[in-house]
Amino acid sequence: MSPFERRALGGGAHALVSVELERAGFLAAFAERTGGTSGAPFRSLNVSFSVGDDPNAVATNRGRVTRAFGIRSFAVPGLVHGTTILPIGPARAGDGFLGPADALHAADGLQTKRAGLPLAGFSADCVIAVMAAPAEGRVALVHAGWRGMAAGILQKAAALFGDPGQVMVAVGPAIGPCHYEVGEDVARAVDAASPAGAVTERRDGHRYLDLVATTAAILGELGVRRVQDTGLCTACEAGRFFSFRNEGSTGRHLALAMRLE
Repeated sequence: MSPFERRALGGGAHALVSVELERAGFLAAFAERTGGTSGAPFRSLNVSFSVGDDPNAVATNRGRVTRAFGIRSFAVPGLVHGTTILPIGPARAGDGFLGPADALHAADGLQTKRAGLPLAGFSADCVIAVMAAPAEGRVALVHAGWRGMAAGILQKAAALFGDPGQVMVAVGPAIGPCHYEVGEDVARAVDAASPAGAVTERRDGHRYLDLVATTAAILGELGVRRVQDTGLCTACEAGRFFSFRNEGSTGRHLALAMRLE
């Protein structure tokens, strides 16, 4: 049985929800690309204002997702491929929701212990990981492409929690090693970030990076071993997910994390 449940959000939209984290009192949801209002090449549930899409369509798409999950807004990190993880409280709960002007520009991660306060992240190939510890009541959402991994964002996220053995992680759809060819410089940079090293494959003289397996390996070295993923590649599943590597100009899908009431 899959650790994720595919749920209808209405209007043709769907999201993958971690069943285990939900049972533990946390939402970890990864929306797919269908069921929105954006036109090509952002078709259709694009939630990013920063890719050239019609802002009205983006606002409508965000509203569809929030209504489906029974929330009013969410906090939005800037996603700059860095290592900053910001704490979020009521004063910043909706930062970036209405547009990029007040987004949390320096951040690639958000964390909170407040119940009912949604954290968001966007992706179109990169890893989005939701991390939670029921005993602490803390939940974090981090965005990790190869640059973030090389810089150490996963280590910073794990260090937020007192007992790594209690941390539960849900990793959303990301580009798989079937499509993610990288240069030797990228592989070396990620490899140097952790004793676990980069998980790569070699085929026909080319090197391919497995972002999801590398995420699990890095976290495992830190004692975080309860890591689940969807097993879905964004480039393979073009009808369900956006992929920058596969499409170039395209949209971004939404990941949501929240400690439930």
